[in-house]
Amino acid sequence: MKLSVALCTYNGSKFIEQQINSILNQTIKVDEIIVCDDKSTDATVAILKELQVTYPCIVIIENELNLRSTKNFEKAIQRCSGDYIFLADQDDLWNEEKVAKTLAIFKENPSAEGVFSNADLIDDNGTKLSNKTIWDSVFFFEKELPKPIDFIDIIFKNGNIVTGATLCIKKEVKSFIFPFSEDNLHDEWIASLLAFRNTLFYSTENLISYRIHENQQVGMKNLEKMEEIIRKKRIIIGLDTPKSFQEHRFLLKKMFLKQKELVNFQKYNFEFIDFQKLQSKNLLEWKLFTEKTKKAFPIQFKIASLIDTILGKRTL
Repeated sequence: MKLSVALCTYNGSKFIEQQINSILNQTIKVDEIIVCDDKSTDATVAILKELQVTYPCIVIIENELNLRSTKNFEKAIQRCSGDYIFLADQDDLWNEEKVAKTLAIFKENPSAEGVFSNADLIDDNGTKLSNKTIWDSVFFFEKELPKPIDFIDIIFKNGNIVTGATLCIKKEVKSFIFPFSEDNLHDEWIASLLAFRNTLFYSTENLISYRIHENQQVGMKNLEKMEEIIRKKRIIIGLDTPKSFQEHRFLLKKMFLKQKELVNFQKYNFEFIDFQKLQSKNLLEWKLFTEKTKKAFPIQFKIASLIDTILGKRTL
């Protein structure tokens, strides 16, 4: 069994050595760390080359052009030769048992093609920010959700809950994820496809420390506004019941947008996705909830529908 790490860097000199060391310090050792550097202008590559002298498992690929995060990860994953490929950011820290505990999830679930986990949140100095985790910041209420979790419903209505820095995929996944969609970040794209295939699994443990800082390319933007967003997110995934007309209308919008996303996804022609079944199920849910909203708020519904018609909104 060969283990690979796909790690992308861009001006990451401040934290890259700490991250590399945390990857090298695993209880189950990785075989290769494929680093794709996206034309850093700081000392990132120099630090990597210095580490490479001691640890030849580090492979450094310097991009000729700046690809940005999603395409850079596509390139890094393509270059990995392992049976299992762990995605990694340049500024995080891995728990020393991350590899072992991730592989244990794969072993417990033979159908799994991808495994993600929860994570602690840390600051520039590596200090834990609070009792909040990365799942809190993406509103993944795992403990409260009915099992098995409907990842398609969550991702297409609530937004992506799989942080790429916690994700590991089997090599077989490479046969259908490329090229990455230009409409999605790399982790959302992979998570969506695995959700469609019903092969996405997770560990409830915090297997990395995810660093929050000013210079990260992609990060958690919701921490300061978390409390005011929580109720809407809980309504979306069915943990809270909408009460006002505004909340009913908000949920209807999310159902409508999910239907549009499912329709848009058809252009990729994935044979393993039964789009007709998914669209029919969601459309029925939307129609039933539309009737429920109409019955509960007849005047508001009529006015809102008239405005939507005039503005040409929400037409399937």
